[in-house]
Amino acid sequence: MSISLNTPFRYTGISQDEADFLTHHYQKRGYRMKKYLNEDMTLWDVLVSLPERRFHRKTPASMLNPLWR
Repeated sequence: MSISLNTPFRYTGISQDEADFLTHHYQKRGYRMKKYLNEDMTLWDVLVSLPERRFHRKTPASMLNPLWR
């Protein structure tokens, strides 16, 4: 059973262009996010809720090195 959680991830002190790029791509993928001005009034902070799984999928056998088995 895998439980999907949303974990907040914060980008701090990024430029206007970087913040616009992140907001465009996160909104396109349907993630909830906030963009707000940093304390120094020149840089931006972006806060996004990214999904996190409790258990990851099993690695396919074709991707494993035979020495690791």
